[in-house]
Amino acid sequence: MKSVKAQRGFTLIELILVIVILGIMSVSIAQVVSLSAQIYITGADRTRLVSQARFVILRLEKELRNIVPNSVAFDSSLGCLSYYPIKQSGTYVDDAFDNPMHVVIFDSIIAEDDTLVVYPTSPQSVVDNGRNIDSINSSTDAPSSSNQFELTLDTPVSSTSPGKRFFVPEAQVSICQVTNALGNVLTRSQGGTTTVLATDISQWNTNIVTAGLRQNGLVEVELTIEGRDNETLSVVHEIHFPNVP
Repeated sequence: MKSVKAQRGFTLIELILVIVILGIMSVSIAQVVSLSAQIYITGADRTRLVSQARFVILRLEKELRNIVPNSVAFDSSLGCLSYYPIKQSGTYVDDAFDNPMHVVIFDSIIAEDDTLVVYPTSPQSVVDNGRNIDSINSSTDAPSSSNQFELTLDTPVSSTSPGKRFFVPEAQVSICQVTNALGNVLTRSQGGTTTVLATDISQWNTNIVTAGLRQNGLVEVELTIEGRDNETLSVVHEIHFPNVP
């Protein structure tokens, strides 16, 4: 006769041990996944902070290197950095007090009703010394030249430039730290249009050094952006700009 072997299953203890081991493995895997997700989130937030800071610095660098000399200022009470970008610049040929003013301009983009200023020494002088351009005509001294013009101003200018330079500024730009629905943000305003440059700004300050009218100026930008979990990124950057009128 054939012998019948006894068939055995898992005991209760073995099942409990398997459940415990699976539980430990599940907790470990969950912790690894959670840690990996946290590392990714933290890294993404740091990348966002760096990208915002780099964008602001590069934008300011690009704009401040093309501003009307001595037109930059910082109002600490408002938290605003202001300056006048250059729309057009050139040289005048004869006396600065002539009206019409004989000028030489390359790649002219000026238009009637633009403002012309000679020898700006401060942001206020851009306003005080600014003259409205009433008309633009080809130069009678060089009618065949495409680069020489006669600009008729509303009133003659009141100062002269050692380098015989003049500037046509754009509307004033203001970079300000404000609080709105997005929180503490850094905005750029010009001509009634306001755009957001960066969010989560906890500190914004600049130190302007204008050593003299014959030297370049310096803007030291201090910017702090706050991310998640109170992590902050602080940037101090120096920007040189032309300061010779």
